[in-house]
Amino acid sequence: MKVTDISMHQACLLHSRADRTLRSVVSSHLKEFHVTRMEWLLLAIVYKSRPIGVGMSALARALDVSLPQITALASSLVSGGLISQQAASHDRRAKHLMITQKGIILIEAIENSMRGVLKGWLNDIPRQQLETYMLTVYQLAERKPA
Repeated sequence: MKVTDISMHQACLLHSRADRTLRSVVSSHLKEFHVTRMEWLLLAIVYKSRPIGVGMSALARALDVSLPQITALASSLVSGGLISQQAASHDRRAKHLMITQKGIILIEAIENSMRGVLKGWLNDIPRQQLETYMLTVYQLAERKPA
């Protein structure tokens, strides 16, 4: 199949199918850890922000969701003892999220497990194709709509 032979509706359909399939693989595997995909993504961003932590607005931008959605997700993870909320040093009203030791253990277990799951799921696709795909996805994700 040549890219030039694919119509726009076919490209959108293929992308949607690929996205749904990847979400399904990831979400079903996350059930083992009792977290949703969005909780996992939020937890991973907070983990990467160590040792400084991350603000709620920055999380909302990174996950491309509203501040109320971040607040609800964060509340769930705080209740579970996976992250903690602290007042930001520059503004006492702003909340900064920090990962707890329990959160570190969980995110590292998920990442190690997920790496194996995705490696098995994608093992028949040549590495160069996957690298090109990920570079393209990154570039598309960073673009603003026209």
